[in-house]
Amino acid sequence: MPKVGMEPVRRAEAINAALACMCDMGIDHITLEMVAERAGFSKGIVAYYFKTKKQLILESLKAFLSSYQQKSKAGITAGMQPRDMLDVIVETSLPLLNAQDASEINVSTLDGADKICLPEQKLARLFVQFVAKAVTDEEVLAVMREAYISDTRSIAGLINYIKQGRPDFQMDENEAAYALLALIYGLSFFRVARFMPEGENDNRQVAFNFVNRWFD
Repeated sequence: MPKVGMEPVRRAEAINAALACMCDMGIDHITLEMVAERAGFSKGIVAYYFKTKKQLILESLKAFLSSYQQKSKAGITAGMQPRDMLDVIVETSLPLLNAQDASEINVSTLDGADKICLPEQKLARLFVQFVAKAVTDEEVLAVMREAYISDTRSIAGLINYIKQGRPDFQMDENEAAYALLALIYGLSFFRVARFMPEGENDNRQVAFNFVNRWFD
């Protein structure tokens, strides 16, 4: 069996390989053998850390969703204004198209959040696949709902902080956070469908404009 000290590394490698396989083959079509081959080790190692394919899928989803939060936190620095923090969230959730190497995925924090790689093409494809899976799988749905609740609360906290210094800002922070998160996920789906605003090659500016209107 693998050494105990290798567990975080092996688990991360298996999860990254699983996400890559999901992009290429679809969630329902991956196998432990396929993931092991992609990761470069035996099926036994994958099965040692993830007893079933379902467990691997759920852990991969948790890591995938958590990587958004880790990437956002890494981009937020001390003294940054809340408005700039909201821009970091949009930037992280909707990276520039073709700005990253689409051949690799890294959702592990072992090397630091700055090493997390979320290639836009695969990021959006994974999101759509997990949403589709959640329609018929209550466990996948529960993981996604928990992440959405956490994200909405974090964004609402930033908006509430903005309201404290802006007496004229009347929008409810929970409603605003929900709307921004919904817009981000909707734009992600449009990216998969390659449906952009007329005359544009990207759609993330729609989210930036949405936030900017709060400060006009």
